[in-house]
Amino acid sequence: MSQTITWAPVEGTIDEILAHVPRPLDAIMASDIPCVIIRQAFPSDHSEALIKRFYERGLLYNPRQKGDGTPHRVDIGTSLGAHANDPNHFYEHSRRTHELFATLFDGYDNPVKTLYDALAKLIPDKQVMTARAPDGRLYGPSIFRTYHEGLGHYPHYDSVSKRSKRYNYSVSRFKHQFAGVLCFQNSDDSGDSGEGVLYKAPMSPEFQEPLAEKRFREYADEHGIERVQIHLEPGDLYFFYSETIHEVPFVVGPKPRVVLASFIGLSEDDPEVYLWS
Repeated sequence: MSQTITWAPVEGTIDEILAHVPRPLDAIMASDIPCVIIRQAFPSDHSEALIKRFYERGLLYNPRQKGDGTPHRVDIGTSLGAHANDPNHFYEHSRRTHELFATLFDGYDNPVKTLYDALAKLIPDKQVMTARAPDGRLYGPSIFRTYHEGLGHYPHYDSVSKRSKRYNYSVSRFKHQFAGVLCFQNSDDSGDSGEGVLYKAPMSPEFQEPLAEKRFREYADEHGIERVQIHLEPGDLYFFYSETIHEVPFVVGPKPRVVLASFIGLSEDDPEVYLWS
């Protein structure tokens, strides 16, 4: 896949990023840059050890070797998209996720805290917190997503209010939606297997048809839309605007790709920033 040389991530430590781009999320939202990448935000040896723990506890597994053998993404955590149709079930599932995460990382750095703390440093004028309902019930704070061979996402954008239209959930109040992704494990393919691609294409009605027909890659080529692939190593963390079209190329090879991910709701005039999965 061709790489752009004019639209590139800003990467380094948090201090280095802020020295180069004082308001990084504003720059991302304006499409001045595709994302920021914090290299080695989390210890890679902790990632490896925690993945081993996940397998030992049966939280991760090969879906082709379980149940009816149907390939699917294996999640550890609560997905609003998967459970939104039943709010009571969603909040109960989220409660169990918080209970699980309270001890799951014992003995290692907490990767969820790593993601939250990094975001808080990038937007020091905001209060970063787990999303919650008006009655105080919490959303899932973050989610581990495991993509096995042949799994990924076609080009799409994510927005609770503008795409999913989940107006009965409090996160729909925010004007903008971002995402944070912490790489835990790459696949063993040397190509673009599972490594996200960001397009310089904020969601727009003109893109709906090629997105729906799953031909946005070709459309982007035809119209000269810039894109960049985000190459991460275990422990690297990046933030991007999820309302910009992006994709996860399908994984190649037997080793799955594992990431920790959170959505981020933000409004310029709101002191609170909500994170959820």
